[in-house]
Amino acid sequence: MRSTRITAEPVSRLIDELGRLPGVGPKSASRLAYYLLRASREQALSLAEAILEVKERIVLCSRCFNITEENPCAVCQDVGRDQRIICVVEEPLDVLALDRTGEFRGLYHVLHGA
Repeated sequence: MRSTRITAEPVSRLIDELGRLPGVGPKSASRLAYYLLRASREQALSLAEAILEVKERIVLCSRCFNITEENPCAVCQDVGRDQRIICVVEEPLDVLALDRTGEFRGLYHVLHGA
């Protein structure tokens, strides 16, 4: 006796791919996949284009290894920053959080992991 496939292959693949994202478990991946199924074609294409644009246009700064569109990044190019002080951070999100405070005016070095 054959088992019946309940979920269409493209949906299963989407759930699997979404499940690879950090912090996205199987239930969240399923919710996201079914949300995208209900979304308009324009919304789905907009998301797909945003993902492709990030992959095509974003590079790592050759000086600090932060993510950027230009090399070196805007922080490394900023002559108003104190070039003598470097803050070592784990992830690009840490640069964003620290820079939002406006307290640190030096440069960064991003490790991309501990």
